[in-house]
Amino acid sequence: MKLFLKIFFILFCVFVQAQKKQYWLIDTETNVRKKVKDSLSAAKFLDSLSQNNYFFTKLKDVKVKGDSTEIFYDKGKNFNETYVDLSDSVALKLKIQKDFFTKNLDSTKKSINKRYIDDGYSFSRLKSKYKGQKNGYPVIELDVNKNDKRTIDNFVVKGYERVPKRFMKNLEKEFKGKTYDDKNLLAISKNFQSHAFVTLERPPQTLFTKDSTSIYLFMEKKKTNTFDGVIGFGNDKTEKFTLNGTLNVNFRNMFNGFETVNLYWQRNPDKGQTFDLQTDIPYLFKSNVGMNLKVNIFRQDSTFANVKFLPAFYYHINSRNRIGLRATLESSSIIDTLYVQGKDYNKRGLGIWFEMTEPTDIDLFLYKTRINAGYDYLTTTYTKDNIKANQNQFYFFGEHNYHISGNHFLNIKAEGA
Repeated sequence: MKLFLKIFFILFCVFVQAQKKQYWLIDTETNVRKKVKDSLSAAKFLDSLSQNNYFFTKLKDVKVKGDSTEIFYDKGKNFNETYVDLSDSVALKLKIQKDFFTKNLDSTKKSINKRYIDDGYSFSRLKSKYKGQKNGYPVIELDVNKNDKRTIDNFVVKGYERVPKRFMKNLEKEFKGKTYDDKNLLAISKNFQSHAFVTLERPPQTLFTKDSTSIYLFMEKKKTNTFDGVIGFGNDKTEKFTLNGTLNVNFRNMFNGFETVNLYWQRNPDKGQTFDLQTDIPYLFKSNVGMNLKVNIFRQDSTFANVKFLPAFYYHINSRNRIGLRATLESSSIIDTLYVQGKDYNKRGLGIWFEMTEPTDIDLFLYKTRINAGYDYLTTTYTKDNIKANQNQFYFFGEHNYHISGNHFLNIKAEGA
């Protein structure tokens, strides 16, 4: 125990002695005192002044007072107006003349460094070197240490990790191998803006290692399921018991496949009834092929009934565009024989459609641009008269939210069929 106390006492004394030693940097012009932890930190600070346009920084004096060391320095004039001498590699890349005069050296440095960062050299470092004077101004040589070029190598999902694998594969296909820069990071974020099923808790984060650049996506699942309805009991005109009301149910992404199921049912006391079912599965069997199914049953009292069945399959060209094929199957029957204003008919057809959606960074809008266009070839057969009629059906819908300035936007929309 005594040996332990002796060792502890010796280490404590060494620690106290180390804490007592202080280094102070003193600006002789302003008398501003800056404390640093050691002599190496002091040297780095003085060296940084020359990289920030104080090219004539001078070490004036060093005074040691016990455990305190005072370093006196004079920054000199800040030369932001200088002659610039670019290295051959920088001048060739920027495609500008090698020698020129600038009134704002800081702005010139930022502009040059940004060009390299935009090209994927995220850890580029601009070096400046004093080469003398010309016409009363310093001549500064600028060169860039590029380091390795960075590209987007992979994505890592955090938070809500049960997103469809095909969705992530499409994201990697679009961005993997592209230059790591602000433009592509913004494009990645836009893929999640106004997304129907997921949102990003924070902007994409980046992990740099020696050999790779990983983009971390912190996702959150949107809770958008809704249930609404009123169901009651009553009697119709013949005093028979009926079930009436309205039911509206929307299930979205319940099975983590970005699927959607919308169900609407309505019935009135006069036997009028509407049933509408819409189902969309965007990544069928984990592929880029999606399926959309619509079923509509409409009954007008005891007069007539209409049934529509619209199956469709589509392909994701990319995250914004998809193209599809669909079929139209429709049947309408007259129930009341005294109703002479309509006829029984069957309708069959095939069609092709295209949809483009560009996301928006304004929360007020669902999207920035949307285009929907299609063509259907339909054949209608009137069963009792044995008459056939062919139809060519075209339609187009387009909408764009144009930013004028500030909080002012112009919504442009066109629709025709």
